[in-house]
Amino acid sequence: MRKAIRKGIKIFLPFLIKNRITALTLLVIFIFSDILFIKISSDYIIFSVLIFYAIFVKLFKIHSKLTFSFCLGLLILMSIDYLLAQASVSTEKAAVWLILFLVVGVIQRWKEF
Repeated sequence: MRKAIRKGIKIFLPFLIKNRITALTLLVIFIFSDILFIKISSDYIIFSVLIFYAIFVKLFKIHSKLTFSFCLGLLILMSIDYLLAQASVSTEKAAVWLILFLVVGVIQRWKEF
């Protein structure tokens, strides 16, 4: 079992590193689609995406500047959604994602020093 997992990781990691922009784009698209289209909130989804992002940070050596840029995008989306729909489910989900990614960005920045 362990050999199969190691073999899968050896195959998957180079593919993931080679296609890092695609992987990060898919992650961002998933987060924005979760905010805009999925009306239920699940901690499993949120924390699994955060774990994947933490893995991507470690693999791709992503700097905190990119994380804070993503936070800026979430803030803009949340502001527009609040102006259009007032306090809605999607506005609340955007706020949750924003806070969590701000925490990740602060931890990243702290580790960079």
